[in-house]
Amino acid sequence: MDKTGMYYFLASILSLDFKPENRGKLMEGFLSGKINWNGFVKLGSDNLVLPALYLNLHKHNLTAYLPDDLNEYLLGVLDLNRERNQKVLKQALFARDTFRAADIECVFMKGTANMLDGLYGDIGERMVYDLDILAEEGKMLQAAEILHKHGFVTQKGFNPRAMESTMHYPILLRSDMVAGIEVHRMAVQYLYQKNFTTSQIHKHKVEASSEDGFWVMNLRDRIIHNFLHAQLMHSGHYHADVSLRDLYDLLLLSRKEDAFEIFRDYGHYQRKSYPYLKLMHKVFDLEMPSGLAKNNYGWFFLKRQQYTLKMSSTKLRRYHLVIMFFQKYIVLPMRVLWNQKARNYVFSRLTDRSWYKQHFEAIKRLLSKG
Repeated sequence: MDKTGMYYFLASILSLDFKPENRGKLMEGFLSGKINWNGFVKLGSDNLVLPALYLNLHKHNLTAYLPDDLNEYLLGVLDLNRERNQKVLKQALFARDTFRAADIECVFMKGTANMLDGLYGDIGERMVYDLDILAEEGKMLQAAEILHKHGFVTQKGFNPRAMESTMHYPILLRSDMVAGIEVHRMAVQYLYQKNFTTSQIHKHKVEASSEDGFWVMNLRDRIIHNFLHAQLMHSGHYHADVSLRDLYDLLLLSRKEDAFEIFRDYGHYQRKSYPYLKLMHKVFDLEMPSGLAKNNYGWFFLKRQQYTLKMSSTKLRRYHLVIMFFQKYIVLPMRVLWNQKARNYVFSRLTDRSWYKQHFEAIKRLLSKG
């Protein structure tokens, strides 16, 4: 089974709740002797879905078809992630109470928000890197300073000259906490916040259904945020290399609210959202809404996604590097000519001496991986 086949094989496991008939096909695959189990683990790990894969297999009584050592390994990964996520939720409680004591209301975002709101069937299902917290308008610096007073530190300083284009304060870390905390001023980069403002998100926030006293984005905003984060901020619409974790989150969110109906009324980014929605339906082999299937947007994106699946890891890293350099050193300088916030983003860095060292070290790390 090649990488493309493995990608869709993993997707068919993740969509078992939506397509129970996948179980028979998966059994045939397990019994065929054609599965490269090292490839299974690598691709699942690269896409951050190993715990979700194991839970779906266990729920549908398919773990007996895994090799014993793989079964044990996946269960170990799940147990470790459960333990870590329990600590992440305790850390979220600490952040909420600390900010609330200072009269700062905050909205939890992304994976932590989904856990708090009970999106996943098991607390260990989602792999979470850090806590993304959207502070009230104008209170990001106050919230960050409070965390500093509680022993959190950053690995790089905050540049106040970059405030106009800043999305979040540098990640805050504490040695006894498992996850970093990103205190956000905006939920998305300055390029996309016009249609997704902090004030609008706070206005439409809802209380988490599984954990009392936590504010999270409402379902509509979480679906939009999933798209903006995966496709625009992380350049998925450029390179068409889309993580199964992002698609799986969108799949689970779409079960609660119709993503197509949301993006049909989303105006400016409607055309870029349709290829992403089409990809979700294609990857999980789901029937598309007629309105989505009839429009012509996305065919080239879907072809490029198939192309990236065939790339080796080395070639894919180089492909990402080329796109990143194009965006940072061609598109961004051009954007400076007409976008005030882009000018702030660029010139606040060019006038910061410490930025040059950080920037070139980051480039060296990327090149060494490629």
